[in-house]
Amino acid sequence: MTKETRTFLVEIGVEEIPSRFLESLSDTYRVKMTQALDDARLLGQNPRTWFTPRRLVFQAEVAESQRAAVETVRGPAVTSAFQGGTATKALHGFLRRVGMKAEELGRITAGDKDYVTATLEKPVHRASEILPGLLDQVLAALPQPRSMRWGSGEVRFIRPVRWVVAVLDDQVLEGQALGVAFGNVTYGNRTDHPGPLLVSSVSDYWQALIEGHVMVDVEQRRRAIRDQGQILASQSGGVPDWDPMLLEEVANLVEWPTPFLGGMDPKYLGLPEPILVTSMRVHQRYFPVLGPNNRLLPCFLAVRNGVGEDLDAVRHGNQRVLAARLADAQYFYDLDRKSHLADHAPDLSGVTLHAKLGTYHDKIERLGRLFLKTRVWWPMNDQARSQFDRALTLFKCDLLTHVVGEFPELQGEMGGIYAALDGEDPAVVQAIQDQYRPLSVDDALPQAIVGQVVGLLDRVDTLVSFYAAGIRASGSEDPFGLRRQAMGIARLASETAVLNGHTVAELLDAACDAIGAKVSVRDEVYALIVQRLISQWEGQWPKESIQAVLAREFPWQSFIDRLKFLDQHALDQEEVVVAYKRISRILANQVIVPGQDSYEGIEEKLAVLIAGVVATPSGALDVWWDRVRDVVPVVNEFFDQVLVMDPEASVRLRRLRLLSSAQKALGRYYDWEAL
Repeated sequence: MTKETRTFLVEIGVEEIPSRFLESLSDTYRVKMTQALDDARLLGQNPRTWFTPRRLVFQAEVAESQRAAVETVRGPAVTSAFQGGTATKALHGFLRRVGMKAEELGRITAGDKDYVTATLEKPVHRASEILPGLLDQVLAALPQPRSMRWGSGEVRFIRPVRWVVAVLDDQVLEGQALGVAFGNVTYGNRTDHPGPLLVSSVSDYWQALIEGHVMVDVEQRRRAIRDQGQILASQSGGVPDWDPMLLEEVANLVEWPTPFLGGMDPKYLGLPEPILVTSMRVHQRYFPVLGPNNRLLPCFLAVRNGVGEDLDAVRHGNQRVLAARLADAQYFYDLDRKSHLADHAPDLSGVTLHAKLGTYHDKIERLGRLFLKTRVWWPMNDQARSQFDRALTLFKCDLLTHVVGEFPELQGEMGGIYAALDGEDPAVVQAIQDQYRPLSVDDALPQAIVGQVVGLLDRVDTLVSFYAAGIRASGSEDPFGLRRQAMGIARLASETAVLNGHTVAELLDAACDAIGAKVSVRDEVYALIVQRLISQWEGQWPKESIQAVLAREFPWQSFIDRLKFLDQHALDQEEVVVAYKRISRILANQVIVPGQDSYEGIEEKLAVLIAGVVATPSGALDVWWDRVRDVVPVVNEFFDQVLVMDPEASVRLRRLRLLSSAQKALGRYYDWEAL
């Protein structure tokens, strides 16, 4: 840090921000503050942000004062500024505004006019004068998924703001942000140091955090949880089941993590493992502990906020809460085992899917009809079809079980467990458990054909039915998870062979036909699925390449292969792209009537090569590409030797038909216009 720069630090103290918003909010805060410092000519360097549930912290090195800068202000047109060599009222008004004399003005040309200009030095202010207002502007402009008002003011933020500290080296700045005046105190974590801590400089601030037991670095919090948790779990002979998403959530819930080990009655290990894991992980944010063979041990790892002196009492309280939840789970599980899963099937007629869409029984009937319409599509033998029919009867029955009523996260999972206990076919059991997979872009896909077909048809029916009823995902609102359903279809269609040579568009046509939905419904749903497919892969592949592949109606099981092929040939495709686009420009807006033609000379040479491309077996990309590259130089010869738009209509039409064939051959797998 040079003498011309100073350390600027600001802390915004708030009521607890939901953990899921913290990282993205902090990242956006850093980007916008950095941009604001640059726009203010304060040369922000080394910008960083940190966060806990109760605070957002920004720090950067800034210039002592704004850097010098000039701006050019455009005045009236010269023809309006002077008439007969005399300054007009328009010019005098401009001179008063910029505080200059006429002889000090310059001129620029814009378009077909000349204008007078004034070159002004921008005012230079000290950083301490600029930063308070700049901070308030940035915070007020931060995107907030769910904002609040507090007190009697009208200011809104993601959570009520309780204090603001802004310091420049050892100077406490004056001002306000989000309606809260800057102060010289921060606060420690709620458990160990809820009182104020004085701050008079940047170094004071970081010392205050240590005294108040606050870790603002989320990576430090994660590391503390993992390191201490690993030691504690080893004392019980196990290792924590470190679910990455849970670790991220827990680290975002605390300011000073203190892991501790708790126990539970071993009798509950007789419950199905998903019930135990869900009770701990989802409901209580505990980490299960795994012993030999990855079997659950009768203990858990939890994290409290702060150091505290009452860890035994905290442990006891957490054990009591978990014991009560597991006792309920045991009761509901025992109650469910008094009947078979299939016993619930008739009662699905009383479970409403949606007021506009009827019951789950209605949905199952729709799926049955859709399966019959597409029966020959699926690579299933008679046994697999029988397994599909049974899975269709059972796959929603666990919605009526007591455990799923208490643990809705276990839909499908419990259905599979109960089906297995009832002695159902293993393929049926697997299909029931796999019906909701994939839940995300990283989740595993169903591996068996029965589960793939069940999951695919279920999602397609959901999207088509909802869209036909006028219910859509819009903006940030998607209460029925329609985007997730579309993602599941995209992944099943592109990463498995379930569609067996058919396309997503064909399946949507069949689903729309089954319920009498309009073509516009098919188009909207297809667009949503394509959008999710692009969203999934655009981080790995250029968006233009994805669009070039999707523009051709092929089964999506070739999607990844075609993307990879396009990437592998990125360096030798320019000539093909140029030839294709040249052909497309000539064919644009041309009406080409089909017909039989005979060729000679260069036309015949081109026609023979095109026929070779067309005859390439489907999917033989390497062979197709070699033949396409043979066509391109002959296309160029063709353009050099003939006039496509010949005055004689029959010649012109023959050549246009030939070029149309070339366009289809070259663009068989890719729309080169997208690149």
